[in-house]
Amino acid sequence: MIHAQVISLVAAFNQAHELLLLKRPESVHQGGLWSFPGGKVESNEMPLQAAVREFKEETGLKGTQWRHLGKSSHTYAEKTLNFLIFVCFCPDISNFTPESTAKWVALDSLSDYTMPEANTKLIPMLQSDEVGEYLVALKS
Repeated sequence: MIHAQVISLVAAFNQAHELLLLKRPESVHQGGLWSFPGGKVESNEMPLQAAVREFKEETGLKGTQWRHLGKSSHTYAEKTLNFLIFVCFCPDISNFTPESTAKWVALDSLSDYTMPEANTKLIPMLQSDEVGEYLVALKS
């Protein structure tokens, strides 16, 4: 039987509208690949709470203007991951203390980074008009 997990992922943007990627530790599933911050939704929390918690744990940052972007799922041989994707804005990154190697990258260069298949499927969603409108709204 394949185990299913609910995962909240965070597409965090800085003031230059670059997106944060973290390199997964070698010792974990899909280790060594670039990914978005996030993690498992615990049984006692809502997906947005999990996104905020995981983001703070993994980066030391507090995002603002959180918004649910969408959902996706991906099945690996050993498990199915059900993702809820949130976007947030990080106007102040002075407390940035990533738990792993991190990079802020332009949206149009996401394909330059090797990601788990599950994350690669999210790139079109992140390059959508909806995200473009979100970024434009941040300037106003």
